[in-house]
Amino acid sequence: MEEISGFELPGRKAEYLKIIGIMGGCARTNEIARRVGVAPSTATKMLLALADEGYLEHTPYHGVSLTPQGERYARFLVRRHRLLSLALSQFGLTPAEACREANMLEGRVSKDLVDRICASLGHPVQSVCGPIEHDLACCPDAG
Repeated sequence: MEEISGFELPGRKAEYLKIIGIMGGCARTNEIARRVGVAPSTATKMLLALADEGYLEHTPYHGVSLTPQGERYARFLVRRHRLLSLALSQFGLTPAEACREANMLEGRVSKDLVDRICASLGHPVQSVCGPIEHDLACCPDAG
């Protein structure tokens, strides 16, 4: 299995995948569009592109589900976001501010840095915006 770098997808595509991951891996197009803040037709185009790249299975008029590759990467994206939010909250940001700032920064943060942040924070299990799922490469005792 190929190692994740953190830069496999451009920001907008990664945002869609992260949202689908947060939603449990399956979602309807209209709900994704609402959360991203775009028209359903715009969301459909992005979801089809992610399906073409092997991250999603798309069923017209029903929505999408993550493929194994998509699930693996979505888990990383959610973990990265939550660890960045937690780290930023250490600087006195409110949870909403930390989440917003993490959204702006996360596309520039590698998996290596995410693992280092996780270790420096003592491998936390909870962020300001949700539970943190551990990566066994970073947190071998989490399994």
